[in-house]
Amino acid sequence: MENPRNNIMGYEKIPKLVMKISTPLMISMLVQALYNVVDSIFVAMVSETALTAVSLAFPIQNLLIAFAVGTSVGVNSFLARKLGEGNQKDAEKSAGNGLLLAVITWFVFMLVGGLGSR
Repeated sequence: MENPRNNIMGYEKIPKLVMKISTPLMISMLVQALYNVVDSIFVAMVSETALTAVSLAFPIQNLLIAFAVGTSVGVNSFLARKLGEGNQKDAEKSAGNGLLLAVITWFVFMLVGGLGSR
């Protein structure tokens, strides 16, 4: 039988847990920010117009990522609960709904991008 003390989430202090859980996320965000800075430096060598285009696309890219991550986190949470309950039918339905939401989100962003660009 597994020792319940091995379940760190239930027995460790909250500030320590927050740091453990948030550190990979902070590193990921730092890498993404550095990627964008380096990208901007190289694009700026091409022309000022190219740098402006990258700067204008950045918020749209972040919005797309926010929609994708937000949807996937919600679907994953719901899916995990249904699987934990042993409710295979609802789990399959939620996975299908998640895929449908991904396709709809992709289509909306494609449509806005296609119609909004010159």
